[in-house]
Amino acid sequence: MKRALKFYDIEARRSFTTDQYELVVIELGGGRSVTLAVAISPYTGNKCYSFAPRRTEIKSVGLDRFI
Repeated sequence: MKRALKFYDIEARRSFTTDQYELVVIELGGGRSVTLAVAISPYTGNKCYSFAPRRTEIKSVGLDRFI
């Protein structure tokens, strides 16, 4: 299950959160690349881009570590 990410639709001037996105790797040259998440806006139907996190999961920790 994908983690929900936040996107911003410039045309609608509203943000939305979804877990329905695709990951796209853009090669920058010199061996560097950046990963972007692409989702379809529910407001306008446009593609919206967000920087994707490098880690796809968040490790869970027991509550006893905070007490």
